[in-house]
Amino acid sequence: MLKSVSDRRTLLATSLAVWVILLTFAGSYAWLQRRVAALVEADTHRILDRELELTDRIDRTAGRETLLRALRIRTGYADRTYFWMMVDEKDRPLIVDTKQIPIGFERLVTLPNHARIPLADKQDAYVCFIRLADGARVIIGRIDVRRSILARDFAYASTVAVLVLLFAAILTLVVFDRYVVSHLRSLSETAKRIMRGQMAARAPQPQRFEALGSMTRTFNEMLDQNEALVGGLRTVTESLAHDLRRPLMRVRRGIEAARVAGDDATRDAALALAETNATRALQTFNALVDLARAEAGLSRESMEQVDVTAVVADVIDLFEPLAEERSQPIARQLASCTAVAHRQLLSQAVSNLLDNAIKFSPPGQPLKVTVESRGPGAGCDVVVEDRGPGVPEHARAQVLQPFVRLEGGNESGAGMGLAIAAAVARLHGGNLFLDSAEPGLRARLRLGVMPAATTN
Repeated sequence: MLKSVSDRRTLLATSLAVWVILLTFAGSYAWLQRRVAALVEADTHRILDRELELTDRIDRTAGRETLLRALRIRTGYADRTYFWMMVDEKDRPLIVDTKQIPIGFERLVTLPNHARIPLADKQDAYVCFIRLADGARVIIGRIDVRRSILARDFAYASTVAVLVLLFAAILTLVVFDRYVVSHLRSLSETAKRIMRGQMAARAPQPQRFEALGSMTRTFNEMLDQNEALVGGLRTVTESLAHDLRRPLMRVRRGIEAARVAGDDATRDAALALAETNATRALQTFNALVDLARAEAGLSRESMEQVDVTAVVADVIDLFEPLAEERSQPIARQLASCTAVAHRQLLSQAVSNLLDNAIKFSPPGQPLKVTVESRGPGAGCDVVVEDRGPGVPEHARAQVLQPFVRLEGGNESGAGMGLAIAAAVARLHGGNLFLDSAEPGLRARLRLGVMPAATTN
């Protein structure tokens, strides 16, 4: 446990906390012991004062002779824990039993009222006196061992409490080292594995401490995001290397053909082909960037409360002229719905779905766009239906991957529309579902409920 600086600091902090607790306990024990001893002393003096008040009353009502007889009887038959004596106004003894007095007569008559005298065998003598009408004094004392008994019991109790406290502190330190420090080591080991290239490594989540579990979940979520960032970058680089090579080579060949063309018509045709291939390469590049941003979650910090209905209506207005050229009426069924979303990416995803619907539906076939609310704070569904050939059930998961086209489908585009829409749905805590519209395809873009922390 002393192998690392953090562990030594943990041990030092724990030891300091234990010492603070022990000192606090010792101070509380000393104060409580003094307080109880003071209460015992006050209670004993109160009892003696009542005895003296009774003595004074006898002297005033029955006379001195009666009081003297009562004191003689009292000193002869009194409890051994009590001692009595009576002295005149010059402190000369009138009634005294020196065998019962635990201290010397000369010292006893000089004590102040309500005095406590420590005796041998851990005993205490409490002394009070009252002065009678003619100046004589009646002195009464009591030998009490409660103070020493209480001190002994407090000492036993404090010893047991200190031992229990030390045991609890050691046990706490062991538990802290076993669960907390060891878990921090596991986080460190996970970070080292990530640095060695094991991007899928994750820290185990403890089950005993909610705070550690929350920290670990946050740590793993950070690793998930980092992995998504790296994966998105890898996807972009690999896809750029694979899918841009061919159109760029075509651009190069078109430019070379234009250079060696013997007439203007051949040169213009070669340059037009090069321009078409360059445009396709640029479309592929932009699609890859959009996909990488959505997959990596880079746009969460730009999310805000968005009127989904208004966004979908704007997209329909944008594509409606294109649909009218193909005699494809777009039916709208737009319920009011708002969600925390990235406006630009949401518009891009809906545009991809509507563009596919127009492109794959035969001319003259209607299209339908629906916005559905799943309830207050429960998210929105954007549904786009067409009357095209649809997607077979076994291929629906496949077409959500980048650069996937079905055989016999439209060859235009980069094959990224559905992949980007699915990534945008996942970015918003939802998913993209493909179903049969009988005939045609029904694409349901589901937006989940994003936490408020992701908003601006």
